[in-house]
Amino acid sequence: MTESATDEAPGLRERKRRRTRASVVSVARRLTLEHGLTGFTVEQLCDEVGISRRTFFNYFPSKEDAVLGHPDEGLPQAILDAFIDSGRTTPPQPLLDALADLFAAFGSRMAITREEYEAMSAVLHREPHLLVRMAARTESKSQLLTDLILEREGLPADSPEARVATFVLGGLARRSFDEFFAEGNPLSYGEVFRRNIDALRYLFPSPSPSPSPEAAGGLPVPENQDTA
Repeated sequence: MTESATDEAPGLRERKRRRTRASVVSVARRLTLEHGLTGFTVEQLCDEVGISRRTFFNYFPSKEDAVLGHPDEGLPQAILDAFIDSGRTTPPQPLLDALADLFAAFGSRMAITREEYEAMSAVLHREPHLLVRMAARTESKSQLLTDLILEREGLPADSPEARVATFVLGGLARRSFDEFFAEGNPLSYGEVFRRNIDALRYLFPSPSPSPSPEAAGGLPVPENQDTA
């Protein structure tokens, strides 16, 4: 299953660059699964892909980065701006709804197959130390999301709400990836993520507003009036 979207079709040069990069990643992961990360050299990887060592380092700074793949290019600024602006409408869009839209937009731009996802999972199982490097990549994205929430909600920089939201939504995103790539899943990533957001709402429902005295069938009590 593949889910991807781009703003416009890439040119010939860009398509060739993407194919080369994808080949490097694919071969790097296969060699890692067959021999371990220390069981092959960059030169051997280049020979299999059919590129020079110089070309390799134009794409990746190290063998480990090739195995992990190229970092995501991120979301267009227009999508990030729309997330922030959604908190300034009248009434503002609820934060959970805005976050669901943001993650769905991210999912719509993914370009990874189930086979690639499974290969990456197998690599991390064999070479668990790569999780540290992957976590460093994730940290910058987490900080970006935290900053976006702070700006949208108008919260001070030391407010814990944005950090907690980032932590919880990050966990939902990872769980949604597993469900999205599960065998037989018919849903898009956005649909899977929204389903998990709905589960979060069920666990932590918003309190219902208290009815006014008039709505409850009574009359308002004038201020400073003795009710005895």
